[in-house]
Amino acid sequence: MLYINNCIDVYKLDGFPGNSGADAGRVTTLAIIVCLHARYIEDDRETWPTLKRLKDTVADFGFASPRFIDDFVARLVQTQFLELRHHPADSRVRLLVPTEALLRWDREWMAAHFEPLSILFPKPGYALALDRSPAFQRAHGSASVPVLEGAVKVAWRNLAVVFFLAATSALSILFTLCRLGGETTDSAVREADLAALAPRFGVSRSHIRNMLLAAEQHGFLARHGDKGQFIVLTPLWIDAFDRFIADSLSYSDLTYRLGREALMRQQQL
Repeated sequence: MLYINNCIDVYKLDGFPGNSGADAGRVTTLAIIVCLHARYIEDDRETWPTLKRLKDTVADFGFASPRFIDDFVARLVQTQFLELRHHPADSRVRLLVPTEALLRWDREWMAAHFEPLSILFPKPGYALALDRSPAFQRAHGSASVPVLEGAVKVAWRNLAVVFFLAATSALSILFTLCRLGGETTDSAVREADLAALAPRFGVSRSHIRNMLLAAEQHGFLARHGDKGQFIVLTPLWIDAFDRFIADSLSYSDLTYRLGREALMRQQQL
């Protein structure tokens, strides 16, 4: 439940970069912007965090089209989460530079994902992420670029949940249903209870209804009550998302160890 609560909090509309609903395309784009920025070396063209490099990297995930990325980057610039700067040695090239607002959100995002791991494995723990260390953030981002393929595998190894990863705020909707008690057979949650939260997710009431219908069609949601007025998440949903969360945490552990090792090497220089 801690993982679910943390995700709901970090993906909420009033804090999510761009002030829009969260989905895998946006989350992936944000993560890669931070990683490319962390890996940037001014005199090494292969590391320049350009829009083209961002699109090429995000394309491997299959969650966002080039047009989608263009629109989202423009939104991030408009809302002051991202800046476009000319390269000092080549004014034709514009670099993607995350602002402190985006970097601060990314540190919160990391802490949200590492806190469950810190409970499962308190020793040696994940203090660098939980302390929201900017130095670790940069080392973690730089070290994560070579293993981004692992994140792609996590997503597509969990095909049952890919639709809900890609749809705007779909995970937050289902996670909120879970938090409201929607995993128990005596659930008293109604569809209207979630529809009323539409502004919190940055979507319409009809979008919420469509996501619940999709969950029902996937076998993740069932209805009960005399008139089928109550909704409940099924064991199939619990199994599918347990596997997804386990895979995600395993990948997070890998990137933490790589980031910690990279930070230690930097400190020894």
